[in-house]
Amino acid sequence: MGSYTYTDAEYTTDTTYKGNTPAQVPKHMASLWGDYTFFDGPLSGLTLGTGGRFTGSSYGDPANSFKVGSYTVVDALVRYDLARVGMAGSNVALHVNNLLDREYVASCFQTYGCFWGAERQVVATATFRF
Repeated sequence: MGSYTYTDAEYTTDTTYKGNTPAQVPKHMASLWGDYTFFDGPLSGLTLGTGGRFTGSSYGDPANSFKVGSYTVVDALVRYDLARVGMAGSNVALHVNNLLDREYVASCFQTYGCFWGAERQVVATATFRF
């Protein structure tokens, strides 16, 4: 599954910034995700997935005096369907965001106000249906 966004934004009525691109608005964003579920054999019920998210460069202030670089992060998933052990509709999963622990600036709103992107995050979930 994938998605792509193209945004062509600019100030049109502001007398100070007319024609400039608003801060924190990248022209290009994209994501791609794929997963595979094993249905037979010893790995039956196991799902493995991976994907990436791309955010293009954006301006760091309304005056467009500096740019924040683009970045790409990779995510991953391991999920196991518990139907094989008699718990139909239930699963356990491990999600890893920013798998490669990429260090990046996510956004800025002025030269003194920039934010680092999220570090690697590992989230375990368990879903039970009765």
